Amino acid sequence: MYSLLKAMRALLVLDLCTTVGALAGWPEGGTIVAGNAVRFDRQTWESSLAQPNATGTVPVSGFDISQRWPSQEVDGWTLSLNVSSDVPESQSMNADNATTGTFTGTSIFFKAPENIQGAFTNHTALDETTWKICVNVVPNGPQEDQSAAGNGTCGFLSSQCVTDLQQAYADKFSGSQDCYGTPPSTPSSCGGIVDTSNFQTQQLPLTSINGTEVFVTASASHEAGDETAWNNATRQVWPVLTVWGWNTRAQAPQDSSPQVQLSCIRANTVEPGSDNPPSSAEPTFRGAAVLALGIASVTTWYTYL
Repeated sequence: MYSLLKAMRALLVLDLCTTVGALAGWPEGGTIVAGNAVRFDRQTWESSLAQPNATGTVPVSGFDISQRWPSQEVDGWTLSLNVSSDVPESQSMNADNATTGTFTGTSIFFKAPENIQGAFTNHTALDETTWKICVNVVPNGPQEDQSAAGNGTCGFLSSQCVTDLQQAYADKFSGSQDCYGTPPSTPSSCGGIVDTSNFQTQQLPLTSINGTEVFVTASASHEAGDETAWNNATRQVWPVLTVWGWNTRAQAPQDSSPQVQLSCIRANTVEPGSDNPPSSAEPTFRGAAVLALGIASVTTWYTYL
C-alpha cells in the first residue's frame, strides 16, 4: 500500500509540474490566473503582454493608503487592461508538446498614484499598514458595452444593482478576516446578470500597486490571426469591484463601513497595426472559466497522498 501511495504521489507531482509548472508563484504574488493563462509563467506572460495590441484605462476612486486608515480620497488610481493577440503556445511552460497554436491574452492592472507606489517597498510599512483591499473580478461581463469604454461605469447593470452590490460587499466585509470568505448573496435587483459566487477575489498585495497584474486570462488555442478570439477579447467588458477596507491594526469602530466601488473596463485603444473590433448594437454575454490556484492547495494534495 505504501508503495502504491508513493507512486501515486510521484505521478501527481509530475502531473502538476507538467500542467501548471511555476503557476503557484502567480496567486502567491497577488495575481488571479484564469483560462489558458495557466499555461504560462509570469515572466513569459509579462513579456508577451508588454507590447499589447489593445489597451484600456479608466480612473477609479482610491485613498492615500500610505497613511493610516481611514485617510482622504485621492485622485490618480487607475484600472488598466492589456490585450495581446497570437501569444505562441511554443512559449508556454509545456513547450515541448506545443502545437503551432496561439492564444489571445488579457491582463488587468490596478495602479496607485506615483507618490503612493513606493510606500510599501520596505517590510516595515507592510507590517504596519492598517489597510486591506479586496479586489473582485467578474468573469462573465458582457461584450461591446460602449459606456464601459469611456468613464468606467457599468452600463449593462441597473443603478440599483450597482448600489445593492456595493452595499452587499460593504456589509459582508470583516476587518478581522481575509478577503476569501463566502461572498454575499447576489442582489435580486441584478436579475441574474451577475452571480457573486462566480466573482474571482484577490486580497491585493500592497506591493502590487505599482501596476502588477491582479488578473490574467487567455483564450482557447487558435490559429494565428484568428479574428474571433481577437474580437471577443477586445469587446469583453470586465467589471471589477474594489473594497477599501481595514485590518485589525486599524482598530476601526464597530459601526465602520468600507468604501466599495464597482468599475468596468474594456479595451478602448487599438494600437497601430491592429484591427479595430466590430461594433455591436446589443451586448452579448459569455461565461469564463477561471482557475485560481494557490500553493496551499498543491501542498494539501501532496500531503494527503
